[in-house]
Amino acid sequence: MFYAKLAATNLRKNHRGYLPFLISMLFLVAINTITQMIVNNEGMDSLPSSASARAMFGLGHIVIMIFTIIFSFYTNSFLLKQRKKELGLYNILGLGKRELYLLMIWESLCSFLVVIITGLITGIVLSKFSFLVLHRLIGVGDDFVFKPMPISLVFVSLLFAGIFFLLFLINCWQIKRTNPITLLHGSKKGEQEPKARWVIAILGLVCLGAGYGIAVTIKSPIDALSLFFVAIVLVILGTYSLFITGSIALLKLLKKNQRFYYTTNHFISVSSMMYRMKQNAAGLASICILSTMVLVTVATTASLFFGSKDVQATRYPREVLTSTKLQPDKVEAIIHSVSTEKQATVTDSVYLKSTQSFLFEPKNGSYQLLDLNYFYESSSSEFATMRMMTAEEYQKHTQIAPKLGENEIYFYPVSGKYERKTIEFQGQTFKIKKVINDFPGIKQQEDIADAFIVVVSNQSVIDKCLKQWYPKDSDKTRTTPEYNFMFNFKLDGEKKRLDFVQSLRQQLQQQLGEGQYTFDDEETFVKENQVFTGGFFFMGIIFGATFILATALIIYYKQISEGVDDRERFEILQKVGMSHHEVRKVIRSQIMMVFSFPLVVAVIHLSFAFPLIRKLLILFGLVNWQLFLLVCGIVTIIFAILYFVVYRLTARSYYQLVERRS
Repeated sequence: MFYAKLAATNLRKNHRGYLPFLISMLFLVAINTITQMIVNNEGMDSLPSSASARAMFGLGHIVIMIFTIIFSFYTNSFLLKQRKKELGLYNILGLGKRELYLLMIWESLCSFLVVIITGLITGIVLSKFSFLVLHRLIGVGDDFVFKPMPISLVFVSLLFAGIFFLLFLINCWQIKRTNPITLLHGSKKGEQEPKARWVIAILGLVCLGAGYGIAVTIKSPIDALSLFFVAIVLVILGTYSLFITGSIALLKLLKKNQRFYYTTNHFISVSSMMYRMKQNAAGLASICILSTMVLVTVATTASLFFGSKDVQATRYPREVLTSTKLQPDKVEAIIHSVSTEKQATVTDSVYLKSTQSFLFEPKNGSYQLLDLNYFYESSSSEFATMRMMTAEEYQKHTQIAPKLGENEIYFYPVSGKYERKTIEFQGQTFKIKKVINDFPGIKQQEDIADAFIVVVSNQSVIDKCLKQWYPKDSDKTRTTPEYNFMFNFKLDGEKKRLDFVQSLRQQLQQQLGEGQYTFDDEETFVKENQVFTGGFFFMGIIFGATFILATALIIYYKQISEGVDDRERFEILQKVGMSHHEVRKVIRSQIMMVFSFPLVVAVIHLSFAFPLIRKLLILFGLVNWQLFLLVCGIVTIIFAILYFVVYRLTARSYYQLVERRS
């Protein structure tokens, strides 16, 4: 029991080092409990698109688990550094390494029990609150309820039992390979003034420049998706390299600037930071990366959530969209029959006949037909879709009669731009007589690919093109016309509206059969999209809170670590005449210089990531970049305020450590 009592005493008296570690682990237990409760909740099956919802939350929990393991090791390393002197003293006073292992066992066991009991209780309480928030965000029915699942609690307990066991092994390994004198002075171990490693600095600049270049020059949303993680890795490598080497080079330049360097606060701050900058820079780079993750995660998920109305308006110029290739009369009859039965008034209807949508790849100034069977094998990320209609069809919808020659067209760029006066599709060249900017039922919008509608003089022009593009009899399925029905409907009540579109979908399925039609409606999309965007935003909040905690704890541990290192220096400076006011001024200058830099760089990262994330959001249907810019600004301001609050709170601990009491 001696070791158990000694472990309990250590935990109680060494609260400055242990309390943040225990709080962070408690928070991580609570976060993992919340995500596990959501993933294993039986009500998930009642959600629209439940498989996608489960996959999203399951992926989110995997990310949280990976972060939990990494951050647990990170915080433990800070704690171990602070405790090396204490462990070395025990060793010198007679406790052998075997006895230290026993002490570590009891400390790990006590810490685990405190963390897992309080963390699970906190997690269960917060899970109830989180379910209320999530329920509100995704707007689902009463089937999605909070129900504590024992399997979730068991899983989290086993996860953290494994983490604490690994931390115990790491601590024992550190004790085993270190002699008592090294342990005794381990917390005071500093670093010699580092050299400015220009090769690493240049490589860091290259990585950062390459990451920024990818983000800024990206054109296609498809490219954005494939290069997103490449850009992230390059920016992370560049950030760490530049913080470690670039910060040293910057401090050396400041040191050479005699006007700046030879003032009381700057002289002490610069020389002190340079003394241990390698360790400082790694921690500051971690703060910068975590801050960037908070800004990007929360801004992206919040934009999708608050921009759902924009996505809805962009995707659905009419509330119901259906098409068929072979049975347009039957589709029209079904729409009339179901609307009459459900007493729904059909309005703003558009009945459009055109070719099917053809896929082209831009090559050498022309558009080459792309076989759908080989589309996924194509190395190009740039492509365009095109549909053709006759002048007669165009006149029917716009009351404008185009006067077109055989090789003349009206050109409607639904998505993308085309500036030339002629355009070539697979050997057929057309002169663009007029660019139109509006068409009933088809709204211009930014999309993952260019999309064009081409109005030609008559059906014979279309037949000529199709015969050249699809000469084989087996290609007849591609030359069949497509009939699109788009309309709004008036019906009061969400249940009645959902019942109407579901009945319409069922009738189309029953009378036409699978593959003979397409159907899409705004009501169903709104329900499913609310689950996606609400759940995504919820995960963004969870990730943001986790990363903010990690940022706060790294800042706190850095303040404590540097406070211990700087205490003797500032005591000497005060003994030789530095006033209390001057000490506070130097400390304020040093802390502001150190901790403002990661925030500034994080905002720069977000600024360069903006074009890349904007392209990614197009994949989700959000094209309103002004909304995304506004959300980025608001999130940055809120995070900067939280960052400043954390800085102020943790700075107090630094002041208490370094200021000499009279």
